Amino acid sequence: MTAPESAEQGAALFQTHCTYCHGARGKGGRGSDLTTGQYKYAGSDSSLYATIRNGVRGTEMPAVLATDDEVWKMVAFVKRLGALAPAEKAPGDADAGKLVFEGKGACRTCHAVGREGGSLGPDLSDVGRRRDLKYLEESLVNPEADVPIRYRAIQVITKSGQTIAGIRLNEDDISVQLRDERDNLRSFLKENLREIRHDKPSLMPAYGSRLSKKEIDDVVSYLSSLRGMQ
Repeated sequence: MTAPESAEQGAALFQTHCTYCHGARGKGGRGSDLTTGQYKYAGSDSSLYATIRNGVRGTEMPAVLATDDEVWKMVAFVKRLGALAPAEKAPGDADAGKLVFEGKGACRTCHAVGREGGSLGPDLSDVGRRRDLKYLEESLVNPEADVPIRYRAIQVITKSGQTIAGIRLNEDDISVQLRDERDNLRSFLKENLREIRHDKPSLMPAYGSRLSKKEIDDVVSYLSSLRGMQ
């Protein structure tokens, strides 16, 4: 079978196994943007095969339930995505965006870039490699559109009326544990709570009403420039 034929069949398999996270055109979403031709876990055919076949431990990337031949066909399609799709050009000013990110936006309170920043939100050190421009903008304007499970927020209201918001770590019939907005670990017995709320899944504010369109574009440009280790 020729490479083009393998890629065509890989496209159909990709639609079945991969689009939920990587999008119908491979431009990313919950998973990485595959159209850039840059891959966090190396881009050789064998490395891509291992990533698809076995998944990536500690991430949302699962092992794919497919035959070896089908996995190789998906590798061929992913390589074609990276070879054919043009790189996106962010419209904003990355340097200005960094100033907004670190200053007015106070984004490092929750997000790490390199060795600096918080841990209440996802590490953004290589977010430009993993997310396309549309996703990055939506994450600023409407952060509740896609919240990874490990960063889902919870609010607990004690019987005395105190409200504590944070990232849910664990919950059972008796207690609930969370990491609050000051990065402190907190545990509560449910018998001492008036209410537990899950209706606000993200701690991140919607920046569409806090930043101008130019500032949004600049921050998107900065985020897109973050590629981690090359």
